[in-house]
Amino acid sequence: MLFAVELDRRWAADGIRGYAVHPGIVMTTSLGPFLAEGEERTPWLDDDAQRAMGLVDEAGELVIDPYHEKKTVQQGASTSVFAATSPLLADVGGVYLKDNDVSPLDESPQRLDFTTEQNPAATVVPHAIDPVSARRLWALSEELVRAGTAEA
Repeated sequence: MLFAVELDRRWAADGIRGYAVHPGIVMTTSLGPFLAEGEERTPWLDDDAQRAMGLVDEAGELVIDPYHEKKTVQQGASTSVFAATSPLLADVGGVYLKDNDVSPLDESPQRLDFTTEQNPAATVVPHAIDPVSARRLWALSEELVRAGTAEA
């Protein structure tokens, strides 16, 4: 989020906007690393873990439940497409996008209880959009990249 804030501050005047986009949980992509011929991909979660998280049902079929963030590829891509193409966002940047909308600021967020079926809030907390922190993170990242390329 902080990178989107700083990117937008730096280049909005040039028509380049920064967004942080949440696609949801999309289990059906093949966006992982490419494997050498004959090499099998190791799943990041085994079948039991996927069932325990409600990502697949007892038969091993994907659970699609957009209300609980579990989306199809098309549903997961829609907010990124919205960010790239919507004229509604022409004058808006440095924001968090979720479910094809700008997430509102929440001045007093509630703690998540991961032991319940509670859905994560679709809001942004103040420290996630703090412009001073955004500038500091950007500057630190530039410094680390310069240091990394100097050593290479």
